[in-house]
Amino acid sequence: MSDMPCIEELGPVDWARFVATCWDVRPVVYRQAGGAPYPTDAALHAAAAAAREAAAGETACRFVLDDRQLRQPGDWLPRGEDGSFDAYARRVLRAAGDDAAYALIVNEFHRHDARIFEAGRRFFRGLWAHVGLPATGAITTLFHGNYERTPVGVHKDRFSTFVFVLQGRKRMRFWPTRPWRDAVATRVDYAQHLADSFAIEVGPGDVLYWPSAYYHVGETIGTDVATSVNVGVPRDGHALRYEFDAIVRQADAEDAEDAAPLDGAASGGDPDRPPGIASALERARRLASPQALRSAAAAGYLSLLTGGGFAPPPPAMPPGRFDAGARVRLADPACPVAWMHDDGGALCGAAGHVRRVARFDDAAAALLRRLDGGEAIDVAALLAPFGDAPAHAAAMRRNEAHALLAWLVSTRALACTSAP
Repeated sequence: MSDMPCIEELGPVDWARFVATCWDVRPVVYRQAGGAPYPTDAALHAAAAAAREAAAGETACRFVLDDRQLRQPGDWLPRGEDGSFDAYARRVLRAAGDDAAYALIVNEFHRHDARIFEAGRRFFRGLWAHVGLPATGAITTLFHGNYERTPVGVHKDRFSTFVFVLQGRKRMRFWPTRPWRDAVATRVDYAQHLADSFAIEVGPGDVLYWPSAYYHVGETIGTDVATSVNVGVPRDGHALRYEFDAIVRQADAEDAEDAAPLDGAASGGDPDRPPGIASALERARRLASPQALRSAAAAGYLSLLTGGGFAPPPPAMPPGRFDAGARVRLADPACPVAWMHDDGGALCGAAGHVRRVARFDDAAAALLRRLDGGEAIDVAALLAPFGDAPAHAAAMRRNEAHALLAWLVSTRALACTSAP
């Protein structure tokens, strides 16, 4: 290879060539890489959904106005009725003044809209086929605004990063090694280090990648507003901590579906120990048990596998009812349902969601295999092998099979249609 700081390619990403020449090696930009994988209208919808969560106390959104992060951004955040990022930008600048600089940052962007989630799964499946799924899931972040530079300044991530510009133009500036000697992780004032950097400008239709080893900062070009989605693939740093966090997160998700109290959590045991402490200790014991760790790790794997490398997924839809002529099929034939036997039952994964099924027999496995074939199947035919009163206790009941199908539709792994 040449010593060029960045490679430029024309056209869509060739994943085999990318992995052989650029993965963990150097930045590359793909010009005119095809249609944007992230629809702009879906991105606004996701940002507005994240803003509603922020109003309820969640921390997915950050808003920076003239280099000052607002602790309660309130009306500065996007709304669905804005209609477009351009309209949102006009609303912000009317309130802040035309000379104001602002940045909207939304973390875990893919979990706020199913279309954003699906777009990421489709685009990155080619990469995972060559390098494997990321152990703790890829992250997505929306950046929007007319800020002069990334609010945190020059920094290095534990992620290799892909940038997709939805509108406007952005400049990314890079240093192959840390450009300063001070014992600090980031630097906002980096003018004295510009001579050691190189910059890449990208616009809509381009895809930019850089390895995790590179220090970098994002810059806007002129005063125009730009909107981009960054996807980070974890490569190094604190791996054990993040993997344990992923296991605990999956255990929390399972607890949300199982309302049964923890065994012994309210039994007292030590009369001098506050109930909250007793409950926390019992939960820690349960999480640390070999069976719990195996189950949570299996569930985490199913979530990543069926989520296409992205976790957590968008919330499931409310379970619906099937009419007499309903048919179901995989929403995306490249994203089948998966399952693993666990503790006498099974864990089922679908579109990043995981459900524990207490009774899972050969008929249940056959049902999921039929769905993974990809064709549309009558719900009545899928339920035919199941009875209301099976011969043995471990067999799945008809109502349980129906509930499993309804859950699969609610995760968006299955599409439900009426019979022709």
